[in-house]
Amino acid sequence: MTASAHRPHDPSDHPHVHGKNCGHETIEHGDHVDYLHDGHRHAEHEGHYDEHGKVD
Repeated sequence: MTASAHRPHDPSDHPHVHGKNCGHETIEHGDHVDYLHDGHRHAEHEGHYDEHGKVD
């Protein structure tokens, strides 16, 4: 992954913590899980969430 591909999600816009029972749909994405949230995908990464694109 290149530095330009790393897009942290603004934490002030997303106080929710995703997890096993958070209520959001999940999608397997390589070696991790993306959480579907407000029309886009979030993935946990080193204490924050990254944007992983819009939901198709």
